[in-house]
Amino acid sequence: MKAMNIHKETFIYALEQLPDKYVEELLDFTEFLLSKTHTKKSKLKIDPKKDPIFGIIGLANEDSFASEIDDELYGDR
Repeated sequence: MKAMNIHKETFIYALEQLPDKYVEELLDFTEFLLSKTHTKKSKLKIDPKKDPIFGIIGLANEDSFASEIDDELYGDR
């Protein structure tokens, strides 16, 4: 843990030296890395047999649903 704190302190010091435009780029990159990390974790946790949302996928018929929306919005044609 002590080594990690030294790396974080060094990183924070380097961050404080960067011009604002590079800080924004670094933030974008950091958010990208976080999204990759969270995506990988979430993919590993999903079990289609246990997740109830998979039980209802495909129940709605998109064509008739879309038709009903069109009738509601534009009236009978």
